[in-house]
Amino acid sequence: MKNLIAKLEVVGVRPEGERIELRAEIGRPREERDGRWACQISIAPLKARIDDVRGADSFHAVWLSCGLVLKLLENLKAEGWRLENDDGSDFPLEAYRSGLGPEPQ
Repeated sequence: MKNLIAKLEVVGVRPEGERIELRAEIGRPREERDGRWACQISIAPLKARIDDVRGADSFHAVWLSCGLVLKLLENLKAEGWRLENDDGSDFPLEAYRSGLGPEPQ
C-alpha cells in the first residue's frame, strides 16, 4: 500500500487448522473534495482492498479505520478462527479493542 501509516500482522488459524498470515494496513488519510477525509485499508490476503473509510477529519478517518480492522478480526473469531502472534501465543484482540495492555503481574 502506498503511504502506509499503520500495519498490524497477525496469524489467522481457520477452524480446520490452516494458518494464514494476515496483514492489515491503513493508508495515510487524504482530504476529499467534499471536505471529508478518507483512508485506504486492506487485510491481505483476505481482502486486498476494502472501500475507503471516511471521517469528518483526518483523526476521525484513522480512528474509524482502526476500528474497522479490529471489527473484521473480531468477525473472524466469531466464525471460529483463532488469532495468534508469530510465536503461537494468543493475539490480544481485547487489549487492542479496550486500548489497554495486559495487567502487570
